[in-house]
Amino acid sequence: DDQACLQCHPAYAQDPEAHTHHARGSVGSRCQNCHMPHTVYGLLKSIRSHWIDSPSATATRATGRANACNLCHLDKSLGWSADRLAEWYGQPRPVLSPDEETIGEGIRWTLTGDAQPRAMMAWHMGWPEAKAAAGDAWRGFFLGQLLDDPYPAVRYRAGHSLARLSAERPFAYDFLDAPAERARLRRETMAYWRAAAEDRRGV
Repeated sequence: DDQACLQCHPAYAQDPEAHTHHARGSVGSRCQNCHMPHTVYGLLKSIRSHWIDSPSATATRATGRANACNLCHLDKSLGWSADRLAEWYGQPRPVLSPDEETIGEGIRWTLTGDAQPRAMMAWHMGWPEAKAAAGDAWRGFFLGQLLDDPYPAVRYRAGHSLARLSAERPFAYDFLDAPAERARLRRETMAYWRAAAEDRRGV
């Protein structure tokens, strides 16, 4: 837990908000969520990298590796994260594309990434910590898109995350269904969650 870090960084225990800029005890103040996020995909889930690092918009821009800020705040753009990292920690702000400035990274990774980031986003969209940071209703639409992904592992994770989103709509899905059935469920799911987001039902 956090004590593994705080035994060498005791000052942060006294005033965690000054370092994390998140409320004490919140998921954003947990050491591992910022410094060892779930950036590896394997065994049909995202796992922590066990590489201690700090979130960096510059590194994300240069390598494509997801950063901790946008793995919780899936609805926020890389530009949004770059602004906070510059303000809070003095990090240089990278030059970003218009899409990186304006579109949520979770959405960009879901729609434009290769299979690994799509699977990782499907997992993170069902992660309770991301739900707390980014809300629910908007995610169902993009998870619906992944129900007909070319890769079974992506479809599997998308189905599991969708099943967690709402108790109001029972969700039965077989990621190995025939392509026509997957396509039908994709269309119906995206239509449902578009309406849910627009009328603010959510969960």
